[in-house]
Amino acid sequence: MLSPLRRALITGALVLILAACSTAPAAAPAATPIPTPAAPPTAAPAATPTPAPTPIPTAEPEPAATSPKDAPSAAQDLAPKRRSVWDTKISPGETLGNCAGGAILPVYGLVQITPTEEGLEWKNQEPVPYAMARLAPNTYRFAGPSSINDGVVTMTVTFVDEKSLVMLREFTPNAEPGCIHRHEYTGEFKWFR
Repeated sequence: MLSPLRRALITGALVLILAACSTAPAAAPAATPIPTPAAPPTAAPAATPTPAPTPIPTAEPEPAATSPKDAPSAAQDLAPKRRSVWDTKISPGETLGNCAGGAILPVYGLVQITPTEEGLEWKNQEPVPYAMARLAPNTYRFAGPSSINDGVVTMTVTFVDEKSLVMLREFTPNAEPGCIHRHEYTGEFKWFR
């Protein structure tokens, strides 16, 4: 457990890193187009082992972590209209499939969100920001290689209101293609940049 002083130093360092970020857009990994689901494959003979499935993003947004009465109306877009900084927290996470160890801890904390013509840019402490495509009002997704190219990541963020968001992040490492590391995020608006 981190002491309050150490936590304050780490938070201060993260703020300085985000503040030092250039206003020029960095090259982001290209978002993967959302494929049309293919017909289900025919049954393979029982004696033939099948490879582990590769996660394929769908056009359907992930369910938001809110109750239906809290969901915003379809016409109301709650995503930020200008560059802003958000503080994110993550769940302990879970692993699905054939995994050798526990959940891999992803990056969390301060995130810079910048609206773009195609959706938004999600810039965390990873070396390259993620370009998220707009799926529906308040819902954006990135599906493709991680910024350090160590696996495939799918991140679906939903803005619950103008000051809060939820996100589902699923990561399949190149070293364990049959394993998915899943984390749920919550985020709180901090300031505009």
